[in-house]
Amino acid sequence: MDKRFKPLTAIEQLEERRALFDELAADPTLPIPAVIRKIRTTLRLTIAEYAKLCGVSARTLQDIERGESSPTLATADKLLKPVGMSVGAVARKRT
Repeated sequence: MDKRFKPLTAIEQLEERRALFDELAADPTLPIPAVIRKIRTTLRLTIAEYAKLCGVSARTLQDIERGESSPTLATADKLLKPVGMSVGAVARKRT
């Protein structure tokens, strides 16, 4: 856990995760890098910690979050799996 933050209680962690899922569900067109960064920062994990948890390199995660590289579907799935999410398609609203 990122040492810059005070540890959360189990109830606070659950509330944070619910708020995260509600926020992500409200905007399904959010780009993958923004989703990954939002998940990681909400969980209060460093890039190295989240990368290890997901089974990807820290450099790969860093590049994805910065938008310098696009993840493959397999990598995106690995990055979403720890929070119970998966890659999917959403129909865009027509304007």
